[in-house]
Amino acid sequence: MKDRGWDGEAKDTGRTALVTQSDPGAANVQGRTTSATMTDCAACVARPSSLPQRVASIQAAIAAEREPLVALTHLLQLCRDEHPILQERIQDAGCRAKADLITAGVRALMPATSTESELRPQVAAALAAALTADEGLPAVVVARLLAELLDEQYCHSFRESFRRRSPYQPGVGDPVPLDSPDLRHVTALTATAPPWRLANRLDETRHVRLAGEWATQFQVIFDYSLARELTGIIDRNTVVATCHPNRTLADFHFPADASGRTFPVGPKDEDKQHQEIDRLIDAAVANGASIVVLPELCVTESLAARLQSWTSRTGGPRMLVAGSYHHDDEHLGTPRRRNTAIAYLRGVPAPLTQDKHSPADRPVNEDIQPQGWPQLRVHVSDDGWHLVLAICRDLLNPHAVHALAESGANLLLVPAMSDTLVAFGGPVANLVGSGQAFVAVANNPADFSGPADLTVHRPARALFGHPGFGQLVRLMQPANSAPGVGLLRVQTGQLQWLDSDSDSDSDRTMPSHGPSVRPPWADTLARLTGHDRPEPDRQPNPVTLNQAAVLVLLTDSPHGPSVLLTERASDLTNYPGQLVFPGGAADDGDHGPAATALREAREETALDPASVHILGTLPAIALFESGFLLTPVIAWSAGPVFTGTVNIAEVSRITTIPLYQRKGTGQQSQDPTQDEEPAAERESSTFGAGTSAILDMLRGMLWGPMSAGTTGH
Repeated sequence: MKDRGWDGEAKDTGRTALVTQSDPGAANVQGRTTSATMTDCAACVARPSSLPQRVASIQAAIAAEREPLVALTHLLQLCRDEHPILQERIQDAGCRAKADLITAGVRALMPATSTESELRPQVAAALAAALTADEGLPAVVVARLLAELLDEQYCHSFRESFRRRSPYQPGVGDPVPLDSPDLRHVTALTATAPPWRLANRLDETRHVRLAGEWATQFQVIFDYSLARELTGIIDRNTVVATCHPNRTLADFHFPADASGRTFPVGPKDEDKQHQEIDRLIDAAVANGASIVVLPELCVTESLAARLQSWTSRTGGPRMLVAGSYHHDDEHLGTPRRRNTAIAYLRGVPAPLTQDKHSPADRPVNEDIQPQGWPQLRVHVSDDGWHLVLAICRDLLNPHAVHALAESGANLLLVPAMSDTLVAFGGPVANLVGSGQAFVAVANNPADFSGPADLTVHRPARALFGHPGFGQLVRLMQPANSAPGVGLLRVQTGQLQWLDSDSDSDSDRTMPSHGPSVRPPWADTLARLTGHDRPEPDRQPNPVTLNQAAVLVLLTDSPHGPSVLLTERASDLTNYPGQLVFPGGAADDGDHGPAATALREAREETALDPASVHILGTLPAIALFESGFLLTPVIAWSAGPVFTGTVNIAEVSRITTIPLYQRKGTGQQSQDPTQDEEPAAERESSTFGAGTSAILDMLRGMLWGPMSAGTTGH
């Protein structure tokens, strides 16, 4: 590593350093490496010189520097070194005013447009001169404001500076990139974790942070070799899938030695496993998945290699994390056993790999032998994604999680094989909250119960982290242990489970829910809202609002029609906690409002479209505040069928309400009289925009004709 005391002098510790010396003309812009072992590391807190000497050394280095990132690093090192003074004095109004005035003078010398990637000599000289001690104004206060100024003016050049050093391994005090994609371009949900903002940390700016002691615990490497290929790895249309091919541990081979240590673990029947994985990946991509993650140890090395073809198929995933596998090799002439995760990226022939460094001790004693310094490789994209592969227990190591958070990891794909995912919730929430990360943990198998254990254990199959989730993480725990696919839609935060034991929707037989004879009021609605209803004779006007639809699903009861509503999750931006119809914006693939309404209802509530009969539509409603032209789609069901659980990122619960209820009694009645009140009026404060209006239209359409003696026949 190469390390540094706070005076900026390089210490010989075996790593590549970005800024190796602070003496005039000696700043090593490209970095250099020595071969010292960790036992030779000098103390990182050595302070051999006085503050004036250190400031003078930094001034000399900055005056000769042309790379903004290196100059910024010198300034932040002073901020870290003198943080007690900085924290106290930067709050002083007079002190801050003086520092602002000096900073403004430096700003005036900078180019008007932020296109230059090097410091002009006069700018570098002004930066150095600004640190000259002034009575009542510590140099560190000016250094802080100058660091923010450099970050603002030259941040466009930082990525190229890091790219030139790739693979870049920071030491303590070296800068690390802080990239944060604009979540407004990725998710429709308001991020529960607040957007990144400059907090009270004094060793970072918006785009750069100095590495701390965590950089000595792991071999953290920032890899820009796939920066272009990873660009756009997540956007609004991204669906992340976890595929789960196994039911129980009985599907695996566990060779164990006399001490109970197990190696190599793998599927018993590789060909059968391959067929099952192919089937699940096919189902995942058919549902739009572009990132697919398989669990830990669900493949062998040869099976993982066979799965690479998926990323070259038309319509295949853009990225496939093919789980992990056990294998052995030699390291420096010594045999070793490894658990390696492997991932394939479309258009990239070489795989991405990551070794596990935290062996499992249950439910199996994993006999791997990690050697050397544990490595965390961060794959950086040109648009700011920091992709990391981790394996199971490595995500439970608090030091590793801290290193991931400090390095700005914001996309984690994790193969796992654990009897519970509950323990993963805290680390994942930490990463989502600190870096607005997206996390997908694929667990396998589902049931770890033994033959003598009469209690059926069904731990969660997957865990997802999403900045829009109210609790930051969501577990996916299906009702059975059948193979299946977990889906996360990034834009909406919608979660969905595809059970591989179920047939396709078109072949599914609707369960019996009593007689399916439509009640008279449903026939009335079909006549008044169906395709044969009379249309006014007018010329169509162009629609400039976005098309949307809601499903107005009615069911019959002894007291008349009831309508299905969903209660929106309380942490959503639009209509939080309010009752609304399931629905949303139209997609390009939707063929009309009915298709939109049914698709959205299925995504939000897991409603089976086969259990619903479309009756017609109501006139569209213009919602100018949200920019939608909303079409209510009227439907009836003898008994709605729900094939899964609600999408908890959007829906808190499903409820039905009667269209009428007797005042003060709680009794329902089909024929409204003067002592009846519409449910919409009774609870109007709980309804979203348009919901009350739609319910009023239904009431008028039904009981207007019914009071006149018409029944629809």
